[in-house]
Amino acid sequence: MRTLKGGRCRGDSKGASWTPEKGFLKLRVVLDTNTLISGLFFRSGNEAQLVDAALERRVKILTSLEILEEVREVLSRPKFQLSPNEAGSAFQLVVSVGEIILAPGKAKARCRDPDDQKFLDCASAGRADFLVTGDRDLLSMGRVGRARIVRTAEFVKLIKPGR
Repeated sequence: MRTLKGGRCRGDSKGASWTPEKGFLKLRVVLDTNTLISGLFFRSGNEAQLVDAALERRVKILTSLEILEEVREVLSRPKFQLSPNEAGSAFQLVVSVGEIILAPGKAKARCRDPDDQKFLDCASAGRADFLVTGDRDLLSMGRVGRARIVRTAEFVKLIKPGR
């Protein structure tokens, strides 16, 4: 696995054991930015397990240009103390495991926080099964289109092998 700055950001795992022939359902998932960033920079916890599932191709992360722009901006913040190369590598990792939904349009559902609307739009246009977040405004909605809006812990329970 590749790492950045003392092992804080994880990369593609080699020899992932997931294959469609083994019968796993590949869920389509939108992650909010906090969930995604936490999964990249912490080795343990629910967010890390979710990012690992994406790296192992057990789930498909859906994203949009607007979400990617926010991820890029967050990675460049001084609190992460990343060099431009490290931030670029982390950003490339996100792009490599995701399916980019181009011009997602506006979902019928509207979020109280306009900054979070991009996640609803992506989930709706990308026909996501889940939107994973810790954001109360999004969680209070319960669903967007066919996607259930859930916390990371709930989603990780759903994708654990042997379940």
